[in-house]
Amino acid sequence: MTLKKLFFVFLIVGFLLTPVFSFSQEKSTLILFHGEECPHCIVERQFLAELKKEMPDLEIIEYEVWHNEENRKLFLETAEKLGIKQLAVPLTIIGDKYLLGFDTPENSGEQIKHMIKNLEIKSPSEFSHPFFLAVTLGAVDGFNPCSMWALLVLITLAIATRSRKKVWLVGSVFIITSYISYFLFMSAWLNTFIFLEYIKIIRIIVGLVAVAAGFLSIREFYTFKPNVCEVSAPEQQKKISNRIKEVLNSKTALFLVLGVAGIAFSVNLIELLCSLGLPVIFTKTLTLYNLAKWKYYAYIGLYDFFYMLDDIIVLALAGFSLKFFQLNGKYSRWSRLIAGILMLALGAIFLIKPELLMFK
Repeated sequence: MTLKKLFFVFLIVGFLLTPVFSFSQEKSTLILFHGEECPHCIVERQFLAELKKEMPDLEIIEYEVWHNEENRKLFLETAEKLGIKQLAVPLTIIGDKYLLGFDTPENSGEQIKHMIKNLEIKSPSEFSHPFFLAVTLGAVDGFNPCSMWALLVLITLAIATRSRKKVWLVGSVFIITSYISYFLFMSAWLNTFIFLEYIKIIRIIVGLVAVAAGFLSIREFYTFKPNVCEVSAPEQQKKISNRIKEVLNSKTALFLVLGVAGIAFSVNLIELLCSLGLPVIFTKTLTLYNLAKWKYYAYIGLYDFFYMLDDIIVLALAGFSLKFFQLNGKYSRWSRLIAGILMLALGAIFLIKPELLMFK
């Protein structure tokens, strides 16, 4: 497979993955409010563990309400929305249907199975929260000077060689390495938040970080300078530019690939500081959904694809035309404002009413 074909496979796969995660999966989602010592709850949870084996796609979200005050508040609000007058646990919710109490798998268990099978599927036009956040935050995150300047220098110098193959090679390696690097960084944040899930102060800290990052991003909208990364010092950028020149003069393709990959990884460390707010907010928000493990990483992959989309466009245009192309700086400037507003809104939700993000 040629490098050009590999690039287009990467591009096409990203777009093909988009509709896979774009629809709300209410059909396979069950929400259970329970009490830790409640005997009926224990019986139902055992039943659900067995049901999960029969229905691997069934997503079970549990909220313990006797010892967790936030879950209790969510329980009361949910019961009020459903019009439940007499509160009790377990409360099982599937779509817009609910079951109060649980006796035996033969009776209540069969009712739950019936509710799952007869759940009305949502309209395909309705986006789930994780999909919307992955596409929006990923695209906005990509339009910042720190994520673009190294690629522009790399492609500009590659174009000067008049070698179309070299442009595709260095650009593809840079983008793929950046994608993998950002994916690993975000996965690390995700696993950190999953590990610290039960420490309530983490949610507050993330909320405060989001609000602070939101204000900083809005400030950048007014102080914006095209192609200037405030995190990376000019001396540091000069060193990286000189390193790029050395790498492009490599005699063998292996050294060229390894050199570009090393530059991409180091640049992404800088980018992570430049746009720390959005990846942190997105990965923390993902942990609220209690998704299957693979879905967490699928949404991170989707986020990263849209994060890299502007870089992919620049490479495609340069690779075909052998001309330098730079996205209009206005996009980057306005993305700072959009990012700031999104971070302020999500930060406020984290601090005031996080349960708004808990349902798909």
